[in-house]
Amino acid sequence: MLKIAVCIKQIPLVEDANFDPVTRTLRRDGPAVISAFDLRAVSLAIELKKRIGAETIAITMGPPQAKAALTDALAMGLDRAVHLVDRAFAGSDTLATARALAMWLKREPFDLILLGKYSLDSETGQVGPEIAELLGLAQITGVRKLELEAGGRTIRAERESDEGFEEIECDLPVLLTCAERVAQPIRIKPDDAERAKSRPIESIGAAELDPDLTKFGFAGSPTSVQNVRVLENLKVQCRKIDGADPDRAALELIAALDSMGALQRRAHSRRPIGSAQRTPARGRDLWVACETDLNREVTRGSLELLSLGDDLAQRLGGALCAIGAAAALRAHAATLAGYGADRILMIDHPALEAWAPEAAAEAIAQLVRERSPWGLLICASERGRDWGPRLAARLGIGLTGDAIGIELNAQDRMVALKPAFGGNIVAPILSKTYPQTATIRSGVLELAEPNPSRRAEIEIVRPNLAPLKSRLIAAHSSLDPSIVPLEGAEVVVGIGIGVGGPEGVERVKEFARVMHAGLCATRRVTDAGWCPRQLQVGLTGKTIEPRLYFAIGVRGAPNHTCGIKRAQTVVAINNDPESPIFERANVGIVADWAAVMPALIEAFKLRAPD
Repeated sequence: MLKIAVCIKQIPLVEDANFDPVTRTLRRDGPAVISAFDLRAVSLAIELKKRIGAETIAITMGPPQAKAALTDALAMGLDRAVHLVDRAFAGSDTLATARALAMWLKREPFDLILLGKYSLDSETGQVGPEIAELLGLAQITGVRKLELEAGGRTIRAERESDEGFEEIECDLPVLLTCAERVAQPIRIKPDDAERAKSRPIESIGAAELDPDLTKFGFAGSPTSVQNVRVLENLKVQCRKIDGADPDRAALELIAALDSMGALQRRAHSRRPIGSAQRTPARGRDLWVACETDLNREVTRGSLELLSLGDDLAQRLGGALCAIGAAAALRAHAATLAGYGADRILMIDHPALEAWAPEAAAEAIAQLVRERSPWGLLICASERGRDWGPRLAARLGIGLTGDAIGIELNAQDRMVALKPAFGGNIVAPILSKTYPQTATIRSGVLELAEPNPSRRAEIEIVRPNLAPLKSRLIAAHSSLDPSIVPLEGAEVVVGIGIGVGGPEGVERVKEFARVMHAGLCATRRVTDAGWCPRQLQVGLTGKTIEPRLYFAIGVRGAPNHTCGIKRAQTVVAINNDPESPIFERANVGIVADWAAVMPALIEAFKLRAPD
């Protein structure tokens, strides 16, 4: 029989997010719930228990009121519950949290450790991979489908990728983080909820895990939060257009957008990359981990990080180093140099070609220990989020996840700007350790103007790595290559459930092609399978910041609009004049989207955005 641990987290409701300006911590005195992805992990554990037999244990670390989350987990069907509760845990960052959880998990031999893909308050997804590294386990993150036979010791899973999904195989024990599609949340029955209140919950204090309390809480956290900013919801005055006459409405919309300057490219020039070759300096070099996509092209996110790194390296006085798998980067040395790389470290090892996060973390950790860079920037891609936290746990360093910007303070320390609660909050994060490390979202940084005359020194390193714990079987793309990539798109067309089905999606795609726009969707659309999950924008999806955003058949629920907070101009097309999307839109057409779409397509063919 399997033994399964489920790590859960109780979080405040996103709309009630409230920070204490004195302690710079989240106030948790309002309503709280189990994080949505963690509910999937609980459901998966119970599904496996019913199907092949398992003992299931819920574990959480948190204040006394977090006991309620464990009671809910027991009511859903888990067998035991463990609560790590102690004032010494207060202020724990992801690594300190993972360390405490891993200390308890070491006590019992688990076959599976399950977590949500990430929690909706911090949205980092770091704790799972950090636990896996601390326990020396294989990991599969963002699991959407799982195959595990009774008595079997090998699992096969599909995990979400930036372009579609990957098939991964590994042997037990393994740590999995759960995406939305892996299981449906369980509704608690009133009788089960009542019975769960009387069931025992084991409480564990910090000293029971380790007598050295400096490993926990603020003292054990290699990152610290600076002055947290709570962002006010943007109040927009919507100019509504009557859609009764579609041709007239389309022309009126174009005139309105022209008057706002929304159809012209953002007024900024790209910063040029200089020609000077910087000299490596121990403790001052900045490294950028670079990736390629399924077409073996360097990702936009990698080029954005090099563009930022070129600017930072000028101020730090060291060199900018691109680092990655030799198989991926070998054909792109000129491109990386053009975007500012002074040196390219190509790691040549079969484990990186087959892709395993533990191999990437081990290889880069060896180089970090040898060369002591000042900082390391990683794409907040599915792969970057996969191995970056393992690297942090292996080296015992701080990692800011999913940042939207990097600054230098007066002491030349990295300040990573970290959003949370769907972008309602932005916190500057400092690291107490080196290299200072962050994963950064694609599409939120400016691309520099590359310099084709630059050249970079290339070094190939061949590390000795431990045997792989997991195996990449196949990678699949779900994206339409005829549509502009979503990341970095200046114009984006959003699809809501109001488009009615796949046929409606195809009609909206035609509009997106005319607009030379990226495409995104609400969660209900991706849940229905009309669009791939990689295009989901909102609380459990991506955050975008286009110059112009068209919401087609989008109702405008907060779990979607939090993902378009940074959009400059929003156009909504909806037949309900009271729809919430008009509260976020600058311009709106009140009409059935299908009735006005042909007129919009024809009008914008003559006046597409620049």
